[in-house]
Amino acid sequence: MLKKHITRAAAAAFAFSTGIAAFGGSALAADSPKAELDLAPSYTVSGMKSPGFAGSVAVHVKNVGSQRYYGEFPAIRFHVKVKTAQGPRGVDRLITTGNLEGAYTRDLGFDAKTSTRTFEITLSNPVNVGEDQLIGWFSFGDGDTQEGRLKNYITVTQVSRLDGDNSKGNDQNVDSRSHTTLDTGGKSAGIF
Repeated sequence: MLKKHITRAAAAAFAFSTGIAAFGGSALAADSPKAELDLAPSYTVSGMKSPGFAGSVAVHVKNVGSQRYYGEFPAIRFHVKVKTAQGPRGVDRLITTGNLEGAYTRDLGFDAKTSTRTFEITLSNPVNVGEDQLIGWFSFGDGDTQEGRLKNYITVTQVSRLDGDNSKGNDQNVDSRSHTTLDTGGKSAGIF
């Protein structure tokens, strides 16, 4: 009976951490006048995710423009920077990634001087008008180190865009501390 309970609890925890794609909207960057081509990044996280402990964070882009967003060249790319909010500086944290909707996530490395790990997400599928597309997730390992517990936040910046996408007010340094919702729809502090 105990084994069955633990298995159900583990399944529920997994469902909550991966359910961030299916439930709850995502907090968008500040609204701006509707442009023809415009993507706005945001984040969702499970309400069970505690800062500094293991868990997953989803990265979304929403097409807030008036036209379908798709192009083969230049490739549509975003830089995702995982930065230290609290804890020892210059210490890296285990982060694994997942790709969705044809997006590809690449690890660009860790900069110990700034305590920042950078990833690049490249889109390969269109984002339709009004679509909030889950493009990837970041699974954080436990942040407990010999020097203290690491707590991180994320920023996303669109670094490559289609010709005609001139809107930069909602896709530059989009900070998880301001743009993260819980999978249940509530506001999150955006510290992981």
